[in-house]
Amino acid sequence: MNTLQSELKYALDHYLVEQFEKYPRENLLKIDLHCHDCNSDEPDELLGRILNVPETWIPTYKVVEELHKNGCEVLTITNHNNARSCYALQEASTDVLTAAEFSCWVPDFNMGIHVLTYGFTPQQEKLLNELRKDIYNFQEYACANQIPTIWAHPLYHYAGSKMPPMEFFDKMLLIFERFEMINGQRDTWQNMLVKEWIDSVTPAKITALSEKYKIDPKRYCLNPYKKSLSGGSDSHMGFFAGLTGSYLYVPDLQKRLLTTSKSQLALEALRRGDMIPFGSHQNTEKLTISFLDYVCQIAINHKDPGLMRIMLHKGDTSSKLLAMLVTNAFAEAQRHRVTMSFIHVFHNALLGQSPSFLKKLIVTSAYKPVFDDVVKIAKAKDYYNSIYSINRHLNELLSLRLAQKLSKSKWIKQLELSDVEEIISQLELPSNIRAYTKKRSKTANGIDVNGFLDGLPFPFLGSLLLLSAHFTSARVMFNNRPFLKDFSSHLGKYRHPQRALWLTDTFEENNDVSSALQAIHREIKHRNLPIDLLVCSNTLKNDDHLIVMKPLCEFQIALYPDLPLRIPNFLELHHLFHEREYDRVICSTEGVMGALGLYLKYAYSVPASFFVHHDWMAYCRNVLNFDSRNQSRVRRFLRLYYGAFDHLFVFNKEQYKWFTSNDMNFDQGKVCHIPDWSVAVNTFDQST
Repeated sequence: MNTLQSELKYALDHYLVEQFEKYPRENLLKIDLHCHDCNSDEPDELLGRILNVPETWIPTYKVVEELHKNGCEVLTITNHNNARSCYALQEASTDVLTAAEFSCWVPDFNMGIHVLTYGFTPQQEKLLNELRKDIYNFQEYACANQIPTIWAHPLYHYAGSKMPPMEFFDKMLLIFERFEMINGQRDTWQNMLVKEWIDSVTPAKITALSEKYKIDPKRYCLNPYKKSLSGGSDSHMGFFAGLTGSYLYVPDLQKRLLTTSKSQLALEALRRGDMIPFGSHQNTEKLTISFLDYVCQIAINHKDPGLMRIMLHKGDTSSKLLAMLVTNAFAEAQRHRVTMSFIHVFHNALLGQSPSFLKKLIVTSAYKPVFDDVVKIAKAKDYYNSIYSINRHLNELLSLRLAQKLSKSKWIKQLELSDVEEIISQLELPSNIRAYTKKRSKTANGIDVNGFLDGLPFPFLGSLLLLSAHFTSARVMFNNRPFLKDFSSHLGKYRHPQRALWLTDTFEENNDVSSALQAIHREIKHRNLPIDLLVCSNTLKNDDHLIVMKPLCEFQIALYPDLPLRIPNFLELHHLFHEREYDRVICSTEGVMGALGLYLKYAYSVPASFFVHHDWMAYCRNVLNFDSRNQSRVRRFLRLYYGAFDHLFVFNKEQYKWFTSNDMNFDQGKVCHIPDWSVAVNTFDQST
């Protein structure tokens, strides 16, 4: 099957072979032009600044070891806004090309970009840090002093949700000579779009843009008509350093090496723009591994940033709330001995260190499969298969223990609809600080929460760690997906497929919704529409446009006794969404599948729509007999939940009026009234 990923892989492989034939191998110096160590201690990401954590804890010598192991002939380390590691190595008589990755600001577009910069002195570094507040001043100074710069990951910008216009890229073409094409922490789609963009640049285009924007490119570029492409691993954890990088062309290299250092020769080649990138096809795997190790390091080194720091930080409210959740999650992990032991062993395995013999002896039989997979990571560096296997073992263990808890728990068996209102009431957090000093392990109706959770933390926290790393890597890599789609359309190359994934819990039940969804599935099959339905079931089988995932566990809940709650493997769905190249999500149930839909929306930055076919407020009033206060709580929960979706489709005018009224306050453009389910197929057929 010809997919976008297969097309990208073929194009990248062909390009690399073609580039490697440009210069004689004996005249090439291998270098990773983009890597970091512990001196990248001030992250650009807002969450990292709020939590007061560095981007990595890896020492300089570890990065140097990895660069040498992967065949790099010239050393450089490009930490954020400083070259402290380079200076320290030079003081230790190591030949190093001075470099840094400066966070620069583009004032006329209110946008941040990263600029790799090489061959400057400590005095020049101070001035560059002052000038980086205006990229035009920064580039003009660099050009005047023959300090070569590279625009790092050009399609990844720092401007929140704002999408840069093409004028932004036009101007950057005028002030940059070198562009990072292969970034080891970005997927091939982004990397190849950079290549296609630069390939489209001609001297005539540079001249036309110069006249259009009244910018003289010779103020910023020694050779404005020559555009060069580079590669760099962008490794922050060390173990991918040197696997992506650049070959620098130096004529008569062997002769020049007799009188000139490698770092000086590399600097000369960079000034001329004589370089070719190297690397490999990638999706999110490398970034996921990096984030896994980063999460492990945060858990090991985490210290409470303090409530006042979080509250008084200049970040927005949602970022502060996220910081509160994250710091509490790490604090909970640090309290659990088995989880922290696993994190230490896992972190060491990623660095190639096998667990000690004592660890092997004391590991329990329940955790032995997980332990064996960790050993595989350390010995064979089999990252991806082993991590997926670890997740499967943890999920199996969690589902088994959860099932045992549910079968033995008296309060679960005795839970009735009348208890639901009390549970809803207790979801409200007190505003009185003294209330948090009281210990409450049981609810008023005897629900022993602590007893129920006992035995679940390690498999749950372990699974959460793996899933959070996958989520974060996808989020970072695809947070600019809308822009990438527009950019690919502008270039007319590597357009992402348009295909929807429809998630539902109610496909095989005996009710009107199930019948409607089955009819929709038949229509999708008949017309071969770019829509797949995904359900979680032990009885259904895969079909055309129907994906069936086996549940990890299944149980009934009092709130909705006619519909079993089935929990799928989140990580399996995460991979499936990427492999099948979906670009949007549809949901039609509020339960687990709805949560999965929002997970995919935020992980992959795709639009998500919801079909509202159940009136939960009427259910709370007429079936659960909630009082007005609890009805208000439910309404606020629904407003938060439905508000996370991009579009809501409702089946009657009363629902439409309610969603657009002051009670829910949704914009009329967000809510769409449709007469029946059949319109759903046509709606998404037209939108794709």
